[in-house]
Amino acid sequence: MDSYIFNQGRSISLRARITIIGGFGLLVLAAVAAIVIAFSTARAEHWTAHSLEVRQAQAALFSAVQDAETGQRGYLLTGDVRYLGPFDRAAQRLPALKATLAGLVADDPAQQERLAALSADIDRKMAELGATVARRKAGDAAGALAIVKSDEGRDVMLRIRAKSAAFDQAELQVLRQRQDAAALLRTILITLIVVALLVAGLLARLVSLAARRHAAQIVRQNEALLRERETREQAEAMLRQAQKMEALGQLTGGVAHDFNNMLAIIVGNMDMMLRRLTDGDQRLRTMAENALAGANRAAALTKRLLAFSRLQPLDPKPTDVNKCVSDMSEMMRRSLGEHIAVETVLAGGLWPAFIDCPQLESALLNLAVNARDAMGDNGRLTIETANTSLDKNYAEQHVEVEPGQYVMIAVTDTGSGMSEEVLAKAFDPFFTTKKVGEGTGLGLSQVHGFLKQSRGHIKIYSEVGTGTTVKLYLPRDTSGGGVAEPPRAGRADRDRSGYTILIVEDDPGVRVFVTSAARELGFTVVEADNAALALERLEANPDISLLLTDVVMPGVTGKQLVDMALEKRPDLQVVYMTGYTRNAIVHNGMLDQGTRLLTKPFTLEELDRELQEALDERD
Repeated sequence: MDSYIFNQGRSISLRARITIIGGFGLLVLAAVAAIVIAFSTARAEHWTAHSLEVRQAQAALFSAVQDAETGQRGYLLTGDVRYLGPFDRAAQRLPALKATLAGLVADDPAQQERLAALSADIDRKMAELGATVARRKAGDAAGALAIVKSDEGRDVMLRIRAKSAAFDQAELQVLRQRQDAAALLRTILITLIVVALLVAGLLARLVSLAARRHAAQIVRQNEALLRERETREQAEAMLRQAQKMEALGQLTGGVAHDFNNMLAIIVGNMDMMLRRLTDGDQRLRTMAENALAGANRAAALTKRLLAFSRLQPLDPKPTDVNKCVSDMSEMMRRSLGEHIAVETVLAGGLWPAFIDCPQLESALLNLAVNARDAMGDNGRLTIETANTSLDKNYAEQHVEVEPGQYVMIAVTDTGSGMSEEVLAKAFDPFFTTKKVGEGTGLGLSQVHGFLKQSRGHIKIYSEVGTGTTVKLYLPRDTSGGGVAEPPRAGRADRDRSGYTILIVEDDPGVRVFVTSAARELGFTVVEADNAALALERLEANPDISLLLTDVVMPGVTGKQLVDMALEKRPDLQVVYMTGYTRNAIVHNGMLDQGTRLLTKPFTLEELDRELQEALDERD
């Protein structure tokens, strides 16, 4: 009996040893296979990225051809050589783009053949475009038009479009195959990992309690990796949204820039014309006032576009948020009407915020108007303030949020609330749930842009039927200084006839308005359309005490002009004017300290106020 038990024990021990050895062998094989598959997966991912790069290069090549055609059309229609900018840039870029794409498809003979055919058509198209441009430059507009009417260019462009689509479709097919291969390799890799974990669990049971604990630790680590992957996927989705908003911001910012220059001429001249109309010209006055009101609405729209694009010039200062909310509450009551109850809950010991107070007031008013529209005939609007902190975990889940201390303003309404689908699009520009003509869809996107530009944060909590809460997180001021005081009033009775102002503006229409307005205010005016001429006239007129200059000018910018002028005349007072803020006097969306800026368009009254304050500071 004892011998039987001994033999059984030896047999069991032998089987255990064989199982352990076999298990370790399986682990080694699984590890080797996992390494091989991991390298294969990395290679598959590389080729997937390569296909994406090929598609992007092809899209850039096709876009360049379209740009060239756009520039050619603009030049043929207007005869203005400025329209040739896209054509010239495309002609310069095309060889490099074709070379880049050729290098990327060097491993694919079929794509090389497609690219060769596409390149030949592109060369024909550029030759046709160049011929029309050359004839137009030579004054032969009819000859250029005849080439266009021959439909040769259209046929070539149709072939380019078709071949580009075929090229992209072929690369897309390759991309899908590579993605499928990568997905299969990942599946095999995950399967091997699961098998390895199962074997490790068996070995852990046979070897010791320590091995079992180690296996459990591996499982926990794997779960942590899965959670991290989910977190990263969420972060990537938010990043894609942020990139979309950034692209839209660049587009709208450019549009706002051009509009502001045009509106500066319209608003300024209409304002001056109204001042010259007599009371007897009531009909003309009414028409002029209507035109000015429309231009002002357009100016307000461009300001909203700049706010959404995070391109408005901000002048943040230490701000008492409680005072700002208190000052706004009475205006909100009047704006929202008696049927909307407005309550404020102000926190004691509230930190000062580093924010642009007028822009904050505009944001609160926007939120209040949105809340009124959501509440309808009656409701309650509550505005609360509090000190708060956003930790690292919160910041990791929200793109562009920096962990730290913030001053929070919560705006809560008892309105209809928003569904998840509407909430996901709430900050998108021009998105609105209101009826046609009742909203621009820029209110929330303007508030969002302002908060992000101010290094703050905005968060919306809403459910259908329960109302909405919008929380604004304003960066806490840590400078230790007191809150900003409102600017003191200037001396309105100042005689301007003894002051000479140098006005520098490259746009003729804007320059005519600004010089006329300055003379209307009593200044002696010297004007220039570029920096070099401005420096000459500053040297020739030592009585110049004020410099009013545009910021964005060809060649030497307004900031560079000011630096050179102040070297000659340190006592010179400077006021900038601009319709766009991504320039030398605005950094990270914030106006440089001590900088005076007039944002186009502006009225005679606004010009008067800014120049008056500059004179007060000088004296």
